[in-house]
Amino acid sequence: MPVQSRLDGHIREDARAAKLLEKARDDANKTREGGYCSASVRAKIRNEFAARNPGLVPHKWQVDIGEALELGIDCSLLAGKGAGKTMPFVMPLFTHPDKIVIIISPLNALEEDQAKRFQAMGISAAAINGDTCNDKIHKEIEALKHNVIITSPNMCLQHDRFRQLLCNPKFAGKIAAFVIDEAHCITQWGGSFRPEYALLGTLRAFVPVHVPFLVASATLPPPVLAQVRQSMHIRADNSFHVNLGVDRPNIAWICRKMQGAKSDLEALHFLTSHDPDDPDFILTQTMVFFDDIPLSLDALAHLRAKLPPSRRGEIAAYSSLRTTHAKLRVMEDFRRGKIKILLTTEAAGMGCDMPYIEQVVQFMVPSSLSIWMQRAGRAGRTFTIFARAILLVQPSVFKRKGVPIPETEGTVYRKDVEEGLRAWIETEDCRRDIADEYFDAGVGRKGQSLLNHGRPC
Repeated sequence: MPVQSRLDGHIREDARAAKLLEKARDDANKTREGGYCSASVRAKIRNEFAARNPGLVPHKWQVDIGEALELGIDCSLLAGKGAGKTMPFVMPLFTHPDKIVIIISPLNALEEDQAKRFQAMGISAAAINGDTCNDKIHKEIEALKHNVIITSPNMCLQHDRFRQLLCNPKFAGKIAAFVIDEAHCITQWGGSFRPEYALLGTLRAFVPVHVPFLVASATLPPPVLAQVRQSMHIRADNSFHVNLGVDRPNIAWICRKMQGAKSDLEALHFLTSHDPDDPDFILTQTMVFFDDIPLSLDALAHLRAKLPPSRRGEIAAYSSLRTTHAKLRVMEDFRRGKIKILLTTEAAGMGCDMPYIEQVVQFMVPSSLSIWMQRAGRAGRTFTIFARAILLVQPSVFKRKGVPIPETEGTVYRKDVEEGLRAWIETEDCRRDIADEYFDAGVGRKGQSLLNHGRPC
């Protein structure tokens, strides 16, 4: 889609969202006892945010979502990693400190990380999942001792005791909002892998009709957003949408063609290259993503062999096959920098929110541009770091299949690659532009509005 057409679409969307918010304010002023004052609510949200995050000021879009949830409006949010999309999750509590926000999260590690982050803000938060669920935590939640409950689709839909609590009218009446974090999982995982994701829309039957739902992700291209809305029973014309795009100005995007496929572990040698006469060489803090656990273990042995025995512990593997204790230990060592290179599958992707990762590598192409952007977004979470995201592309991506096909019929390649990802790989222009079009971005470089600024590459 041409940039101007995309701009025009966002102008219309912004105008629609503003009109929706204004109508909700008017309705609240007429129906709420004592009326409704938007200025007072927004001031309360900003003041509470500043008090809980010293030195920080909320973005207007964060306050907009906070007020929309206050008014009972369903919301959708597309914001790149590090943009601050988590903060609106708890903003309903800034105006209603006696209420509860329930956040649906895909991974235990992410649940626990978010709980700690909210606790540091002075908000009582608990992660409840298969590892933490016990009689004590359940009674605490039942007694309304936690304002933020971070849990999984499985707990909400398949755990009898917790599901019954959500359906209890007294408890449900305390719920200020439901948040579906990493909402792309509804379409990405909602098939045979984790079918409960496809059923999350049934949560609406658990709570009063005025309870709003917020779906949020760093990767929601228009077709995925439409599917997520349909699954969650969110009307596009009656919900508040924020699209900040996915651009990360401190990440350099790099494609490298591999010499082979799974056997080409030499493509990873740049990770461990060093001066053999320098015993104090420093490895770059890196995550390497694989879509195959045995392959990640082969790479682990291969790369460790390139290092002196005393340094081999600086490379480790992380996957769903490891025990809970082992995964926690590995992630903590990676967080502290004791482990420099983490070879991982999706299991560590969304659960890894660390500020100092300098480099993300994808070994062979993933299934979509969305997945690549999700994984690459783990790099450079601190914007003072100049990070790199390197996609290692196997030769079959470029090789044509069978006999040449007339151009009018298109080209068939040996490796079937999603159209958006292929465009991102093959473009001779700016890859950021490809990503902007794919995600229907409404903001320019460095988060500036396209309405007022150009688009340097």
